[in-house]
Amino acid sequence: MRVDIFSTSKKYRVIYADPPWKFGSKEPTGKARGRADYTPLEAVYPTEKTSVMSSWDVGRIAEHDAALFMWATDAHIKDAIRLYEAWGFQYVTVAFVWLKKTVNGKIVCNLAPWTLKNCELCLFGTRGHMVQYKQKNNIPQFVEAVRRRHSEKPEEVRRRIEELFGDVPRIELFARRRVPGWDCWGNEV
Repeated sequence: MRVDIFSTSKKYRVIYADPPWKFGSKEPTGKARGRADYTPLEAVYPTEKTSVMSSWDVGRIAEHDAALFMWATDAHIKDAIRLYEAWGFQYVTVAFVWLKKTVNGKIVCNLAPWTLKNCELCLFGTRGHMVQYKQKNNIPQFVEAVRRRHSEKPEEVRRRIEELFGDVPRIELFARRRVPGWDCWGNEV
């Protein structure tokens, strides 16, 4: 079900978010911008400043005891922690590390200023006493999965979140498609 998070009264135990981070000065520069295959991120989907996303009242849709899983590039970790705090959650740990692979099984390596980038992080935070809803203690952090279209996350992560907390009310923010058992909010749904 698609939900307007700014008008719903429904509360969620699990919130799964892939914020549309604005890269600004973090966008590729120099030769990368001159590449024939370079497409600015804003041409793929609208991005937003962290200050604007911080003003969104996401905490209003969360149960008193709730978990927030949030995707963040390594360049946006500080911004992600700011969002956790603004939305009423406390950052706890890295829930998942996604090693991106090609359809041929090779590791994806993206150029960056310091080291080649081939992983993305899904951070984890809570509010209240979420540990009482935990269903399993053996959910692996490391996920190897094929990189699909830009910013599409591996289905395996959603499945592991379901295993971790069971059948509780959950929503995916900035969703790109509908998934059974999840409410969704996003301009691509």
